[in-house]
Amino acid sequence: MIRIFLALLSSVLLFSCSKTEKEESTELNNILNTVLKNESARRESAHLQYTINKEIQPLTVYVPTAKEPSGEEPGLSSFSSRSIVRILDLNHSRPEDRKSDSLHLLKQKQYVFDSIPLDKTINPNIRLAGKKEADQRNRVYQFSNPLYLNEHTVYIESMFFDTSFGIGFGYLLEKQEDGRWIVKKTINTFMT
Repeated sequence: MIRIFLALLSSVLLFSCSKTEKEESTELNNILNTVLKNESARRESAHLQYTINKEIQPLTVYVPTAKEPSGEEPGLSSFSSRSIVRILDLNHSRPEDRKSDSLHLLKQKQYVFDSIPLDKTINPNIRLAGKKEADQRNRVYQFSNPLYLNEHTVYIESMFFDTSFGIGFGYLLEKQEDGRWIVKKTINTFMT
């Protein structure tokens, strides 16, 4: 009897984890789609085809030491998009929200996906780059893992490579009541 109960419990847990992973996959696809739609609007073209590297670029948040903000120790450049201070400033969190935002960001050492599970029903104009295309970086986008500041605000970075040229942007997105994501702010993260 105990074995049957444990088998049943295991299958329920396995099913519920799969559902959560599917929901997270759908949300990741919706976020990528929002960023790429923003790129289309910026380039004034609604019918661009996007090739993306399926590997997610790990995005680690940099946390300054206690002495860095006061200037007692040199820290990371203030232009670094990966500084927790920069990300929270980008969100313009209220001081009372900062502690919970910071804690939420710091919990994100691991992300459930290391490669993008593409859902073509969300955006049929996206295709995954093959290994050779990804290595050659010929007109290929690459995305970081999303960092959730809270349940309805996320930060993600996008990098576009065209052989020797590269440009990156950080996006702050906000989830609307209907479940859609919108870009609230964009920052330039690098250019080569």
